[in-house]
Amino acid sequence: MRETAFLPKLNERPLRILFVAGALSGGGAERQLLQLATELHKLGQLVTVATITSNNVDTEFQQVELWNGKRRTKVGTLWGLAGALFRLRGLCAAERPDVIVGWLSIPIVLASIASRSRRIPFVASLRNSVPEKLSGRYREKLQYATLRWSLRKTNLIIANSRTAIKIYTELGLIRKSPSRVIRNGIDTMEFKPASAQSANAARAALGISHQGPIALYVGRICDEKDIPLLVRVISASLDCQQNLSWLVVGITLEKFLAIASAIDINIPTDRVLFIPRLHQMVLAYNASTILCLTSKSEGSPNCVLEARACGIPVISTDCGDVRECMCPGDQIVATNPKAFTDAINEVLLPESQQLRHEAQVVSMNECAKLWLSALRSVIPAKAN
Repeated sequence: MRETAFLPKLNERPLRILFVAGALSGGGAERQLLQLATELHKLGQLVTVATITSNNVDTEFQQVELWNGKRRTKVGTLWGLAGALFRLRGLCAAERPDVIVGWLSIPIVLASIASRSRRIPFVASLRNSVPEKLSGRYREKLQYATLRWSLRKTNLIIANSRTAIKIYTELGLIRKSPSRVIRNGIDTMEFKPASAQSANAARAALGISHQGPIALYVGRICDEKDIPLLVRVISASLDCQQNLSWLVVGITLEKFLAIASAIDINIPTDRVLFIPRLHQMVLAYNASTILCLTSKSEGSPNCVLEARACGIPVISTDCGDVRECMCPGDQIVATNPKAFTDAINEVLLPESQQLRHEAQVVSMNECAKLWLSALRSVIPAKAN
């Protein structure tokens, strides 16, 4: 498997691309799909995104809701997914897409079944380094069995990291299916290194008066993000670095303090700013000195790509593709507060600051062109 720049040819007709996904809003995988589908639409492709749950996102491309997701019992969920599959097959018959893409585990299974009934080329998109799991032992076994079957029926697997391909292969979910790595794309016009002036402007816009170094965390509360470790890291680093402050984006103060209280840790809130939702994420990176990531597992975390594009060093656990794309100044650390604190102390040294540089990242436009070429590769030549 190689990463190669596949550029689209001139005068090729627009593709009818059907994405099947859980949603268009939520985590990083959903945000990446929204941006990719938007960029493919700008490139003149006929994009439809069919989601299992409802969306409150305005888009330029077509959206179809397969299931409103209101019935949350086990039986209701199974019937809901069966109904979603029925509507997806009807959508395939009506839209007659050139290719169907499953985005994450359950959508991959639905897309696989729907594509086979209409003989549509099927592409599976892996966005996490390990499959997202359903609760319950037997449901997880059933999920893995159906996912394994679906991935063996695919025309192409597109992952956002080599780590994902490696782990899915080790789990026995991938055998001989052709695969390709296309890195997540970001808006390189927005995310770029900040000047001293723009850094000060970003702090002012966020209401930050602190003049010293700021450590940044971006993420939501879920098990794989390991927020208890983040709490311990913040507490230990603030004790060690008296001139350090923290910026936490994606978590409310109340929920964070509840987690801290549960593990008997007191967080000095005068040195930590919490912003539950931030529309201009570039302000957080421009205002900060370091990005810290405490996750147990990831795919290709967008916050790491964005931070690197902005010239901010990353301190992270060994998760997802963080190690694959390390830049000078980045550090992979053990999952304990002391390892993070030692790394923060080292990164803040003047000689370490000289290692900061602009990372090699993939723009959203480049990412969409790579996807477009990959999708064309699975369509019969006469259909192109």
